[in-house]
Amino acid sequence: MNVLEAHVARSLEKDGTPCAEVQVRTDDPQCEQVLAYFSLSADQDYDLVSIVRDDADLLTDWFDNSMHTAYEDITMQWFENESLKTDWGRRETFKQQVLASGQVREDLRELLG
Repeated sequence: MNVLEAHVARSLEKDGTPCAEVQVRTDDPQCEQVLAYFSLSADQDYDLVSIVRDDADLLTDWFDNSMHTAYEDITMQWFENESLKTDWGRRETFKQQVLASGQVREDLRELLG
C-alpha cells in the first residue's frame, strides 16, 4: 500500500506516551483511511507506534454500535510477513511515506518536539 495523503490531526497520550495522530489516506481499497500514531524517538526522529483502521461512520457510530468496530488496531496485520513476524522494511517504508507527506514532519516537530 502507498500513502496518497497525510496530515496531523492532534496530539494525545497513547499508553502513557505523548503521541500525534496522523490521518492517512492510502491506495489500499480495504483500508483507504487509517490513523497512524507517532511518538518522538530517542534519536530525535519519530517512531510509528500503531495504525488504526478508521471505519467510523456518523450514520451508524453516533451511538454505541455493535454492528462493526469503528477503530481497530491493524498494525500487526499490515506489516506481518508469511512467518508471522514484523516486516520491518514495509513498516519503515510506510512510516517514511507518511513523514514525507505534506507538512507532517514539520507538524510533528511542532507537537512533539
